Amino acid sequence: MALDIVTFALLGLVVGTGAALLLPRLFRAPRSLTVLTGMISGLLIGGLARIIMGPDSLLASSLLALVGSGLLVSVLARPDQRSSPLHRAPRHPHHA
Repeated sequence: MALDIVTFALLGLVVGTGAALLLPRLFRAPRSLTVLTGMISGLLIGGLARIIMGPDSLLASSLLALVGSGLLVSVLARPDQRSSPLHRAPRHPHHA
């Protein structure tokens, strides 16, 4: 049980930290919010998966914790505020 909890927390921590460090332009929220969202979502989703699938499903629960924390961390991403040299200004209707 303790190994499961540590595994889920570490997987979520890796997802949150990776998102904050590898994609800083997309995650404008404070880095700690992104990391904590990953860790808490990994714990919650992994714990729910373990309860539903049983104690013998550490691999499947870990995979669900990884995917689920990635999905929930992606909610914090703000691609509309990305500053990119390829970003074009919106076209005005009278310039069509």
